[in-house]
Amino acid sequence: MSRDAKRGGARSGRASAVWLVIAFVAILGFALLTVAIHARIVFPFDQPLLAVMHGWNVDPLVWKVLTETANIPLFVIAGAFVIWLFVNKRRREALVVLLLFAAVSATSEGVKQFTLRLRPEAGTAAGIPGVIYSYPSGHVLEALTIVGSVALRIWRGAWPFAVRLAAPIVVALQVVLVGVARIALGAHYPTDVLAGLLCGAGALAIYAWLTRPGSWADTPPAKPKRSGAVKS
Repeated sequence: MSRDAKRGGARSGRASAVWLVIAFVAILGFALLTVAIHARIVFPFDQPLLAVMHGWNVDPLVWKVLTETANIPLFVIAGAFVIWLFVNKRRREALVVLLLFAAVSATSEGVKQFTLRLRPEAGTAAGIPGVIYSYPSGHVLEALTIVGSVALRIWRGAWPFAVRLAAPIVVALQVVLVGVARIALGAHYPTDVLAGLLCGAGALAIYAWLTRPGSWADTPPAKPKRSGAVKS
């Protein structure tokens, strides 16, 4: 094995380890925060930040538009991403993405039923009809997981550097603005948004590790071998 190949393998190994560490830390933080919310522990910054952001002199329509970017458009992006992966013969990665997105949605709903944290009183009309529990913020969790996965695939692709750099920047801005909008509308506490960020970061890191270069999900299915030519 050449020296360059050894260095490349070492870098790939370190990158894989970093993703695993990020996944572990983020999911552990999410789990601890969830236990604290279930135990009704009061975080001193929740109410003050909620009051400040809910009182901003911004047209509520702005916050509602930002919120809507993490509703139907998000699921359209998710579906298009899975289809794109499948069409481009990245079928194993498409399966990983599909299962991960389903797991994220199920986790969001399951944790809501576990913590039973009601939405802030000021935001009773700002949530999703029929969804009265606020922890965690599903908008933030699903936005970070879905558009983050798309951005990571772009970063790993052969796009121009400007496009590859713009992808994570756009994702970061969109997720932060969605989180701010949810708090400003009074639909979530800051800790709900923090939980969405932690769980989303963990899910994104798991996606990054499962689809790392050279992994099972990164390798296209082997083409069936053709039978030998018939001898005359």
